Amino acid sequence: MKAKLLKNGLLIDGTGAEAKQGIDVLIERNKITAIGTNLSIPETYDPDEVDIIELNGKTIMPGMVEAHTHFTWQDSLYIQDIDFKPIEETMIGAILNAETMLKSGFTSCVSAAARGRVDIALRDAINRGQIPGPRMLANGAEVSATGSFVDLHPNHVRVHGLSFLADGEDEVRKVVRSLFKEGADLVKVNVSGESLTAHATGEMTLYTYKEVRAAVEEAHARGKRIYVHARTSDAVKICVKAGVDIIGHADFIDDEAFDMLVHDKERLFVVPALNWLVSTLEHGADYFGQEALDATGYKEGLQIALKNMNRLYKAGVRILPGGDYGFKWCPHGGYARDLEHFVKLVGMTPMDAIVTATKYGSQIMQMEDQIGTIEVGKLADILVVDGNPLDNIAVLQDHDKLNLILKDGEYVVRTLEVSREVESAAV
Repeated sequence: MKAKLLKNGLLIDGTGAEAKQGIDVLIERNKITAIGTNLSIPETYDPDEVDIIELNGKTIMPGMVEAHTHFTWQDSLYIQDIDFKPIEETMIGAILNAETMLKSGFTSCVSAAARGRVDIALRDAINRGQIPGPRMLANGAEVSATGSFVDLHPNHVRVHGLSFLADGEDEVRKVVRSLFKEGADLVKVNVSGESLTAHATGEMTLYTYKEVRAAVEEAHARGKRIYVHARTSDAVKICVKAGVDIIGHADFIDDEAFDMLVHDKERLFVVPALNWLVSTLEHGADYFGQEALDATGYKEGLQIALKNMNRLYKAGVRILPGGDYGFKWCPHGGYARDLEHFVKLVGMTPMDAIVTATKYGSQIMQMEDQIGTIEVGKLADILVVDGNPLDNIAVLQDHDKLNLILKDGEYVVRTLEVSREVESAAV
């Protein structure tokens, strides 16, 4: 692997520190080894052993992290479309989605559940270098109560399905144990409903404290984590009290639930999946009709969610991007939309929005000492953006503006010219 010297960029290092102009970054093998101005090739290299890339002021920033990933959701129309698709086709689609995410500038991701063992096999193939994809924490099928929004079958059983149904503490423990045995890094539990499903709406809480606590105990006994789908105040309170690690949505929290999240902000992550709500409101009527869309309550729900995310943000709770991508109206590839929503709808500064996807992303990946910020000694997961996301956060959605994507020091995307016409000198 050749060394790489990125010259004259605008550095947004991911820590939240002020951006710096005219910065060079040296990458040797898979790590960042020097950051500064007017860096030159180290004496240990011949000029032809280093790729020198002149950035002319383009932005250098860390690779981003998508914290609510569903690779087995494949731009479907209904939940049943995901659940009933042959598992072989699901696997192929997941491979393609993983490559799409990587080429979207998201070099790491946290799965928020998958069909069967697809994510686990996908993670392992990526780690072996067999297929392109982001660094990945793999999930298994969701753990859900009978009557939940993913209980789609008359006999409540589905091989390779979206979800394992488990009722009561003993069943929850058994399913969680089986998922970790299969190789999951974390397990998703659906504690609330979802309003696209009439029999289990988002206002419903579907698991008890004891059931959620059973899942947490099994995970923590193995050094693993629990990721929950929790929309209602009651569900969020149950989850915080039970010790869950990652809360998806947390839309409809009351003051008590808010205070609980703030109290535990040093250990918890909140992933609101705002683009699910925004995109469904933008395009859902095209697929379901306006009357059905209105019945979901998403319009009112979005306003409640934005208010709550704003106050959680101001209170210092770690809110991360991840938008439930994988439906026709919320397709894969648009992952950076969540950052725009954070800025324009939640009220974050552009810098803080970037931190959610970089520094906070490294923390949710449990790789804070290796990724998430541009610092000497860290892995070279790096983006070069033709534009300044501090001026226009939406530039991160334009894949043509992602001129360079590095994962682990290797090129994923490179549209910039390489030069080697620089004399060797000490850094």
